[in-house]
Amino acid sequence: MRTNSMPLRGDDIRERNEKIVLRFIRDSLNTGSSQSEVVQKTGLKAPTVFRIYTRLENLGLIEPVLSKGEASEKIERKGRRPTAYRIKPNALYMIGLDFWAESLTMGVFDLCGEALLSETKALDQSLTAVQVTDLIAEQITAAIRRLKIKREKILGVGVGAPGQVNVITREVSFYSRIKDMTAFPIAAELEALLKLPVTLSNNCAVLALAECRYSLRQPQNSLFMFLLRAGVNGAFIIGDSIFTTARATTIESGHIAIQADGPRCPCGSKGCLEALLTELHDRQTSQRDWLFSGLLPADVPSASAAGTGVPVSIDSARAAAPSRSSVAETPSAKLILDQAASYLAAALRTVARLYNPHTVLFVAESLNLAEAVGQRVHSLNRDYASHFDAEQAAIYAQAYDPVLAQRGAAELVLDVFFNG
Repeated sequence: MRTNSMPLRGDDIRERNEKIVLRFIRDSLNTGSSQSEVVQKTGLKAPTVFRIYTRLENLGLIEPVLSKGEASEKIERKGRRPTAYRIKPNALYMIGLDFWAESLTMGVFDLCGEALLSETKALDQSLTAVQVTDLIAEQITAAIRRLKIKREKILGVGVGAPGQVNVITREVSFYSRIKDMTAFPIAAELEALLKLPVTLSNNCAVLALAECRYSLRQPQNSLFMFLLRAGVNGAFIIGDSIFTTARATTIESGHIAIQADGPRCPCGSKGCLEALLTELHDRQTSQRDWLFSGLLPADVPSASAAGTGVPVSIDSARAAAPSRSSVAETPSAKLILDQAASYLAAALRTVARLYNPHTVLFVAESLNLAEAVGQRVHSLNRDYASHFDAEQAAIYAQAYDPVLAQRGAAELVLDVFFNG
């Protein structure tokens, strides 16, 4: 195995250059990229780029982009080659999956990012970690058969798992809502069942990655996202990458201590943000698996079927005005949301001290709920702003989008392919 201190071999350099070019072509989408554009943008020599284009075309990974006029000219004038190339549809595939105690959602994408399949399946909450893993493998195998995809064309499977994830050991360190999911090597188990490479991260983290790349479209900035699901978690994206701790674990912002003598948390500690929010949730008359589900009227999700919905911005002017859902809030709903926002605002102040993100995103079961919480948090932190916060983070709200979560998990595979 080559270490960072060892020189690159010729084959390593060739493969690296091919992936640089392939990624550049992929990023150009259907418009394609010419060899001259790649030479100009990458600094690679023209003969090198020519050889790479030839090889990628021979491998069936790229194809020429033909306008209608060029297509007719090609018939009349043999040998004329178009200058722009794009990724060939269905050249390679990625599978992305997000799961938690209540359900799993899975998507299959081609290298262009086109969604070929998207499905969500409810999970029996009595299932053990091994049983959930077996079920995931069955779902993936069935999808591969249904789409008639050759396994050698599948780059891998990206998995967004609940709880804290160690990205080096590829284990779920701890998740309380699925039995035996403690130090559980889910990636290795799935690889043994599927005979495909598996990349693992936290489910909140993969969703935040997709939100950053596809919805907010600001990969060069930083994003902190709170996901309100059965519990609450957060993820930090910086430099277009998922932030992990010094021990290679995903962060667990749902277990920021808010009250020293607060309620006992399933993690074993006391006064965690998640413990306080779930205690509020349990006071609801409608107790479903999503936090505060049914507390506000149902709305039309902001996300599109393509998994690229645009989050709602919560700026100072909007935060000062009533939210769209406030007219329908009952007194009990208002009380619960006010209290939940006070806990989340306290957690966000801690997040700001540690990470100082450019953008904060709240994701919940519905846009109404995410926006109601986001506006309250924005108002609280504006009224009690720290002198350290000379520049406040922009706050957005978004409904949970399963296709976007699938994309985020598939992005793990893509990152390994291009950068690994």
